[in-house]
Amino acid sequence: MHPTITPPTEEERLLDLEEVARMLGGISTRSVRRLVARGDLPKPVKVLSSPRLYHSDVVTYLERLKLKRDGSK
Repeated sequence: MHPTITPPTEEERLLDLEEVARMLGGISTRSVRRLVARGDLPKPVKVLSSPRLYHSDVVTYLERLKLKRDGSK
């Protein structure tokens, strides 16, 4: 019997830097790399040689931005 492979949930899905850039409003992948370098986004995991971020990490970053914005009212 072979183990069943289930697809990742949306939160567990890995995004390439272009997908992350689109989620962040269409910024450049260079800007995504800057956010990682500043520590605003976590260090990507490597899949082969391609950097990937978890969908949930990007959502968490966006939620922090929203809280920061809402807290400054």
